[in-house]
Amino acid sequence: MQPGRKVLVMGATGRLGVAVARALAHRGDRAILTARNGPRLEALSVELSRPELPAVPFVCADLLDDAAPEIIFDGIRRTVGKVDDVVIACGPFPRTPFETLRRDDLRQTLAVHAIAPLLLVHALAEDLASARGAVVALTDAGVTRPYTNHVAYLTAKGALQTGLRALAVELAPEVRVNMVSLGIVADPEADADPLRMHRLATRSPLGRFGTAEEVVHVVLALLDSTWATGEIWGVGR
Repeated sequence: MQPGRKVLVMGATGRLGVAVARALAHRGDRAILTARNGPRLEALSVELSRPELPAVPFVCADLLDDAAPEIIFDGIRRTVGKVDDVVIACGPFPRTPFETLRRDDLRQTLAVHAIAPLLLVHALAEDLASARGAVVALTDAGVTRPYTNHVAYLTAKGALQTGLRALAVELAPEVRVNMVSLGIVADPEADADPLRMHRLATRSPLGRFGTAEEVVHVVLALLDSTWATGEIWGVGR
């Protein structure tokens, strides 16, 4: 795809969302940012803005709010009118040991990782179709290779994968819908225990964690891959 497209980035203040937004700006696309942390959104907007261009727009919304898809949709209409593509990089990763699993754990993770993103894509379907656009979502390799203590999160990511594969059929041929199934991506701030780091890294055939930059490379490739839809590209698994 040619640069200069308007791309909504959901989860724009998380590590991967920030990296995606920066890469889009670097290549000449216009990112529209949304997340729940207003000060971080504003700071990222300022960072990505250029004197010769309008300020990078952002919409603050908490996906736990049932009205979040409508809030984001209305914010898009007020700031840029329409979008061409969507990147779903929602990042909360709650630890939910099975023995303490509650209904609210499932409800909240499903709302953030599956329900709100699917409803927002539904709301933006006409925009995406008129732009021959793409949806790219970050999911988790744990959906098919589960690990412990994250039942709610993995359930929600599985629902997102299934929902988006269905949308790939519903929205074809005008809109492409693809996913990136991630292994473990390094977090320099959180991953301070070398023994734990080594143990987790051995789960990957490559023997190491991925980086945000490597994830961004695949996201951009899927945005640009005009003959791919309904795909789940595994990286670092």
